Amino acid sequence: MDSKTETVVYTPSAVAAQRGGLFYDRTTVRLATSKYIPHRLVEAGILLAEVVCLNVPEWIFGEKNGNAPPVEKRIESSIAASRLAIADAVSKGGRRKVAVLTGGASGLGLMTAMAVAQAGYHVIIGDRATELGIRAVESIKEKTGNMNVEFVYLDLGSFKDIRAFAQEVERKTSTIDLLINNAGVMDLPSFRPTVEGIDSQFGINHLGHFYLTHLLLPRVKNAPKARIVMTASSAHYGTDKINYSGITSAKAYDRINNYCGSKLATVMFARHLAKSLAETHPHVTVNCLHPGSCYTNLFKNSWFLYVLTTIGFQYFLRSPARGARTITYLSLSEEVEGITGEYWFDERIRQRNPAANDVQMQKELIRFSQRLVGLPEDA
Repeated sequence: MDSKTETVVYTPSAVAAQRGGLFYDRTTVRLATSKYIPHRLVEAGILLAEVVCLNVPEWIFGEKNGNAPPVEKRIESSIAASRLAIADAVSKGGRRKVAVLTGGASGLGLMTAMAVAQAGYHVIIGDRATELGIRAVESIKEKTGNMNVEFVYLDLGSFKDIRAFAQEVERKTSTIDLLINNAGVMDLPSFRPTVEGIDSQFGINHLGHFYLTHLLLPRVKNAPKARIVMTASSAHYGTDKINYSGITSAKAYDRINNYCGSKLATVMFARHLAKSLAETHPHVTVNCLHPGSCYTNLFKNSWFLYVLTTIGFQYFLRSPARGARTITYLSLSEEVEGITGEYWFDERIRQRNPAANDVQMQKELIRFSQRLVGLPEDA
């Protein structure tokens, strides 16, 4: 980022001022709640709506911001302000803020890690792609000049590896200011079990992050102000319930429903955790987001999507840098200070799948997740 970027601190916005995109929201919610459209087709319908209603118009006409500065400029200013504040604190003997990010070796995670490093944080990247992760760290250091970036091996499909990663993070720092749960897999054609025999889509997308968040939460609570950001997906509109039987049984596995259910779980977990922390630790905020339909390696598991995205359709998808924008915004922008428990898309609060608001479904998910990772219900 240009060192001459003008630093402007954008004050926190009211929740109402952050809501937007009613046309798109109503379209997706109606698709999700329709009794006439099979849920198997809902995700495809939402993908089409995104491309036609959002990606292509933005590509042709550019972003419409009214009188407000473009969101990229606002994010750049937030990064600059953070970098100056952290540098000032460190020069006076204070500590450097710490960010922990999963899935930072490539794609959206790498772009996000780059921005957080630019903001002056000590960045700890967790990923199972060791070689890519090491190269990512070298690239981030070279491009940002921030030498406080490191890679720690993390396989979210193994509880043992999650515990080892958490222990290594705890050894390095007593405080976590920013936890970004970003890693994920999509559309696995067959039941692919984690080490513990759990469907990898649910096991990595939700359960691994659920367990990691539990282990690191004491460090997050230690921060004066902390944020937890989770990468969800518009795919959470694709089902109104979680296929619990298909999470542990290959016979009941449904590749689309399991993926949609894993993202519905992410949205429900973010909502539940935000409400719980608001009562006991209001200085910790929790938000989740949909990055948009991006051209990343998530499509590699489906031959149909892989072929489709390599013969021209990728030009209608977003780049990883564009997809990481909302993650960066929620991680660093002053505009979202104090806002918690929301689902975001394109830097706006969106309507969740109504199923994600069901308190009993949230509690059922938490109990199920606790049981699988071996935690008592009062954990």
